[in-house]
Amino acid sequence: MATDTLATTGAVTPYRLTVRQFEKMIVAGIFPEKDRVELLGGVLVAKMTKHTPHNFAIMQFGYALRDLVRPDWVVREEKSVVLGRYWRPEPDIAVARGPRDRYREADPRTADLGLIVEVSDSTYPDDRGLKWRRYASIRIPTYWIVNLPERRVEAYTNPIRSGQRRSVRGAARRWLGRLPDVAPTPRRSARPPADLPRREPPARVTIVAP
Repeated sequence: MATDTLATTGAVTPYRLTVRQFEKMIVAGIFPEKDRVELLGGVLVAKMTKHTPHNFAIMQFGYALRDLVRPDWVVREEKSVVLGRYWRPEPDIAVARGPRDRYREADPRTADLGLIVEVSDSTYPDDRGLKWRRYASIRIPTYWIVNLPERRVEAYTNPIRSGQRRSVRGAARRWLGRLPDVAPTPRRSARPPADLPRREPPARVTIVAP
């Protein structure tokens, strides 16, 4: 399986933390409560401080997805997922198999996930780089990047182990509800987040390589 790690320079060989070690550090209180970090490829990475448009986008997409997914799936906002021995990221939104109680003692694993969403501004190089490749290499079925500066949603599907995906890009309203095995149910009318994005680029299919 493909492994993606953060770049290093020279002859330096970093010590890679495992998820188990990272979780023990959290329980021991090593990280101050105000310091938010995630584990990417065994490396501790500080989470950015989110500004108001970022927070609003997470709220809007979380609200819309809860209205669309079946009751046996759960929508999690800014909570950890475990994606292998060295990966414990905190995606902005993750749609995972329910019920909620199954995550009382453990975070969702790769097989539990139907969709990951990252809201991206200054984080776009990582969201479209390191995380994009990792999510594809472990075959997360669907990955959305909410590109705030360009006011568009990038929807990536059909992952393959090399980290490439067939990409279909379009507005959010075209993609809400089109999740593999997370089909919406007609419980009630749902309105996609109309504020993002306003621009409607032409739909197109392209081959995207990392």
